[in-house]
Amino acid sequence: MNIPPLRPFPDALLNPCADPIFKILFTNESKESNQALTSFLTDIIGKKVTNVVLQPNELSGESLTDKQSEFDINCRIDGKIVNIEMQGLNKDEHFGKRAEYHVAHLLNHYIQKGMDWNESLKAYQISVLNFVFDKGEAENINHYFMRNEKGRTVAKMLNIIFMELPKIERLPDDIALLTPAQMWGKFFLYASVPEKRDFLEQLTKANRGIAMAVTVLKNISQDEMNWYHETRYWMHVSDMKTMKNAAERRGLKEGRAKGLKEGRAEGRAEGLAEGKAEGKIEGARANAIENAKNLLLLNKLSEDEIARCCSLPLEQVLALKEKV
Repeated sequence: MNIPPLRPFPDALLNPCADPIFKILFTNESKESNQALTSFLTDIIGKKVTNVVLQPNELSGESLTDKQSEFDINCRIDGKIVNIEMQGLNKDEHFGKRAEYHVAHLLNHYIQKGMDWNESLKAYQISVLNFVFDKGEAENINHYFMRNEKGRTVAKMLNIIFMELPKIERLPDDIALLTPAQMWGKFFLYASVPEKRDFLEQLTKANRGIAMAVTVLKNISQDEMNWYHETRYWMHVSDMKTMKNAAERRGLKEGRAKGLKEGRAEGRAEGLAEGKAEGKIEGARANAIENAKNLLLLNKLSEDEIARCCSLPLEQVLALKEKV
């Protein structure tokens, strides 16, 4: 049986926003891939990067109970150890905690026993996010490290950088208005979009690292197995979104049902309480009228005095007098 190719058309390019493609793009055994990775790190960190060496992507813990770490791209550069990730979903809104754990684990793993602290590496957790992490922050690329309440830093050994692609997508497609790091964001977003080929060509002319990345992407896009990995990835993303949305709908439905049940119970309780209160008021009013009638029969007090004693309107006492 002939299986149709997964590549949609002959010159289609894989999507670097798909996690497995992002990994292959920067870890491919080619000079262009290394140059692309070096350029990306230079642009995102904001300092010249050289001698990028890939490291194992899985870091063990110190004990069997320690949480393990598996990175997308783990590499070492002069004075720094870096983990780079493409993240498509913010599962349970916990990605900030995950990033802090990863950068701490990264630093701990590469600090050797007895090392002079002056020789220790700076650890970087760089995440390209296909979602908005901080809705209250206008900047699309943010660098986080430990500060006190006055803004003073500690040692800057733990560094987290987030590139939020949805914010970069809102920027105009104008090379003159983009920083080198933002150009990479546009590349991740547009590389596989046929309608953006002309702008992608502008990016390659403005940023040599992106030109290298496009060369790698064209090469790996010829491998049908890579298209299989991308397809599986998007299926996983769809499954996760479907489960999340189903859980939210189920929670909403259950919440409404519970709220309705509790509301009915509260309504019955409030109705009973109101009924009791109204009964007490009616009883007190009936007693007041009966007392007023008895005082009228005694004929010892004026109508005005009876009204004040029984807390009744004078008009009502006068009406009762006519009936007694």
